[in-house]
Amino acid sequence: MDSPIPDAAYVRRFNARLAELNSSARVALTRRDAHSGLLELRDEEENFLELIPGDASPDMAAIAFRLYARGYNLGVRGGEEAAFGKLRHLIGAANASTPFPMDLR
Repeated sequence: MDSPIPDAAYVRRFNARLAELNSSARVALTRRDAHSGLLELRDEEENFLELIPGDASPDMAAIAFRLYARGYNLGVRGGEEAAFGKLRHLIGAANASTPFPMDLR
């Protein structure tokens, strides 16, 4: 059996439930005709993240968003650590046993 196509009222109720769950995720109607039974999962800045089934529960959308956010944050931190490691290697600070002198005249 096909799921009903979500409408604006459904999206408002869905987003209200996400807010009750203290989730910053939001959903929106998709503008893609080929995906009319799906919703767009978006972050707090309204950036598109993924398509989710229109009959998914707000609880599942909140969980999906938390998993996305966790992965994103781990990726950002991992990238920062790699960048700083490379920077330390390039300037030789990783092997320095004493701090740089303050007077660089």
